[in-house]
Amino acid sequence: MPVHWDYSTVGSAGPGLSATSGEPSASRSGSIKFASPKSADSHLSRSRLLEQMANADAARLVLIRAAAGFGKTTLMQQYREHCLTRGKQVLWINLEPADNDLQRFINLLDKGIGGLLPMAGEQTLRNDPPSAEEMLEQLVSSVSPFAILLDEVEVIQNPEVLDFLQQLVEQLPSGSVVVMASRSTPGIGLGRIRARGQLLEIRPGDLRFTPEEAMEFIRGKRQIPLHDDELATLYRRTEGWIAGLYLASLSLKDRDDHSAFIASFSGSNLELAEYLTEDILARQTEDCRVFLMQTSILEQFCVPLCETVTGRKDSRAMIDHLDRTNLFLVPVDSQQQWFRYHHLFASFLRHALDRLYPGMAQTLHETAAQWFFDAGQPIPGVEHLFSAGLLDEAAEGLNRHLDTLIDSGRTRLLLRWLDRIPEATRDRYPSLNQAYAWLLASTTRLKDAMQVAERLEQQSGPDYAYVPQVVQCLRLGVTDQAEDCCRRGVELLARMPADEVNLYIVLANSVAMNMVASGRYDEARNLLSSALQRDSRVHSSFLRHIFRVNESTLDLIQGRLSSALVRMQSTPERPQTNGQRKPHEAKLSMDILHGLLLYENGNFEQAQSHLSRCLFFAKQVSSPENQIVTHVLTARIAYSQGDRTTWTRCLVELEQIGRQVGSRRVECSAWLERVRVALLEQRLDTATQALHSADLAGDWDRPDFIRLANDVDTPSIARQRLRIFQGEGAAAAKALRTAIEQARHWQHHRRELKLQILLALALDSIQQPQEAFQALNEALRLASQDGFLATFIEEGERMAGLLQRWATTGKARCKELGIECRFVDTLMQHLGVSDGNMEDARTDNGAHEVLTVREYQILQLLAAGHRNREIAEKVFLSEFTVKSHLQKIYAKLETNGRTETLAIARSRGWIT
Repeated sequence: MPVHWDYSTVGSAGPGLSATSGEPSASRSGSIKFASPKSADSHLSRSRLLEQMANADAARLVLIRAAAGFGKTTLMQQYREHCLTRGKQVLWINLEPADNDLQRFINLLDKGIGGLLPMAGEQTLRNDPPSAEEMLEQLVSSVSPFAILLDEVEVIQNPEVLDFLQQLVEQLPSGSVVVMASRSTPGIGLGRIRARGQLLEIRPGDLRFTPEEAMEFIRGKRQIPLHDDELATLYRRTEGWIAGLYLASLSLKDRDDHSAFIASFSGSNLELAEYLTEDILARQTEDCRVFLMQTSILEQFCVPLCETVTGRKDSRAMIDHLDRTNLFLVPVDSQQQWFRYHHLFASFLRHALDRLYPGMAQTLHETAAQWFFDAGQPIPGVEHLFSAGLLDEAAEGLNRHLDTLIDSGRTRLLLRWLDRIPEATRDRYPSLNQAYAWLLASTTRLKDAMQVAERLEQQSGPDYAYVPQVVQCLRLGVTDQAEDCCRRGVELLARMPADEVNLYIVLANSVAMNMVASGRYDEARNLLSSALQRDSRVHSSFLRHIFRVNESTLDLIQGRLSSALVRMQSTPERPQTNGQRKPHEAKLSMDILHGLLLYENGNFEQAQSHLSRCLFFAKQVSSPENQIVTHVLTARIAYSQGDRTTWTRCLVELEQIGRQVGSRRVECSAWLERVRVALLEQRLDTATQALHSADLAGDWDRPDFIRLANDVDTPSIARQRLRIFQGEGAAAAKALRTAIEQARHWQHHRRELKLQILLALALDSIQQPQEAFQALNEALRLASQDGFLATFIEEGERMAGLLQRWATTGKARCKELGIECRFVDTLMQHLGVSDGNMEDARTDNGAHEVLTVREYQILQLLAAGHRNREIAEKVFLSEFTVKSHLQKIYAKLETNGRTETLAIARSRGWIT
């Protein structure tokens, strides 16, 4: 019988179940009760936990320990059903405070074991209740295994009852078990039981719903049609807390504005607040409630911080109590010195603090801010000043710690703070306005940056006249006016004040990248080197990461993929201290470039992981490279997985960003990816139209200009690819040979590789196989030393077919040709070409002249009787892509379905 998760009691004390056939026990209402198992289709399987419990053969005690609403009771109900289906007798008892009397507890056991033990029926005929010793003797002498399930064990505080439970666990007969559900750790000598290997602990982290379980609960059980992003947000807010999800679903059930509700879901939600008040907070002492509310204003806390904020000296004991009672306390470091509350619980506590103690929160925030400043942690210090509404004090703190904050890499946080400070307040601190100007310039808010820079010059005098000029120069770089950016930038750098560090480095980075774009590589390196020597502070600055990005970018453009990867992977992470978040903002460009390198290297899953984390942030920065790389590669990987929705969304977003920031290259990049995909799908008219749109925004496309994001994606390259598909291979080959010479001249070796690949395809399309193989030899030689895989793979089936035919003779000559054999094997695997395919090419009776490698492979699997999903799994494609291939096969053979297709293929001898 399958075991399922029961939602009917989420957030309640749960059902008590008798040990017999399901009849309600009359021994005590509220302690031993019966609840009928639900039908299988209304539950969610929690087999991962039940399997742990069922397979813990050595365990005599299973302790399910968590706060209210984590589903302890319903897990025990499922375990009861699991035991009964396997013939193990079960006694379930819901404990209550009155059970702290030992004899009462013994009497309760005595009445409940009537159907549990073979001899118990005779024993219960006695007039005198058994003693504790007699009850233990009855239980330990049972020859049949049994399970005793005790719910709400936290109410038991009497040492005599706890001692009895400890003896029971230690003396249980083989195969029997005691299962306890408790909000706190019971005092029954767990250390000794654990040391003997007789304890299985199920903690809050084990009980939390996984994202998949949360999805099944919300969409399946609760029938609420949330979108994936809405589900993800709700899951983050509840942290998998089952009661939180259930209570949110109560409000969502009758709403249409799901996104708005989820965005505002917090501890002030009516159902959640009532639950937390009645079921959790009311159980605490007054001292504990006040401590919880006062410390709830802290995102993270330790004992000294709590003592400063609350003014009390028992913070260590209070935190230990919260930990023992599982009161939504979450350790955030391995030493368990720093903690936080569950987000919803903290939100509820803050609302309770504002309601019960108006105005106290501001004082607490101000006290916490001073503690963090004294501890040398200005980031949380400034955050608490903002939370207290002390904007003047926050501005003063920002100004005092500005270099530290920039060095930490929290630039987006710094920008958000500066956005909140009134203009008149910022005017008192020129350094803040200067930082504000260049931070705005690093986003898509170039117009705002210029306004702030000009106001700085007006308010603070001619000493700051260079700031508007720097912002203007940055704008030139962003809009691909490389020559003007370099000319003005070099002049500005030469006359910038000697004590100016941050703005100098920002400008130097922009000028260097524009020098790279113009082929002035040595000048770019010299500029970056001199900038690093300008001030000792640069060596610890987060901006140093940008220099590493520039070096890696130059490596990639010049075809040194492995060198660029080593440079990225050797970048040390900043340590995480005192539970504070590490400054990932400083690494945005580095993470995006790392994603591009992983993509080129064929590590698509890792690339997708890197890029998906960066996609949201890339929309907010002014760097066209970051915007193009994240959106195009995310779209490209999604398309390869059959996710056309994500592919479309990413390209639409990219086009909109291009219009917003005034970058024609960004707009053009979206159209270039549309051209590529239309050609893969043999939609030549669509490809032609998309290329026309790309040409309209392609005035930046010239041989002497190169940008990382468009190194191998330009209108001229897309045009040659289209010509190959249109049957104009000879014209394409001529243009490609010229472009290859230009790429070599400018040391654009990654571009040269892409052009060699297209040249091979062009020559193959005009029936010049030997010349095509020679071009492919050169491409493989260039690529194999550094592992450029994606640039081949993204050319699709045409490349697979050419590689298959090349491999019949060329693979054996790899060493002679200077090609890494392992690289070829990996590339063939990615493209679905194997040695078996090569043998098929020799014996397929001409199928390869009509079908591509992948299409022939799919045809063979179709002939073997496999369905679309099975085919997709075998060839590592999405089901959507398999359907697309089948449609192409039907079109080529002029058939209307698989039956007719297989008949024609058999008649031609392609399949047996």
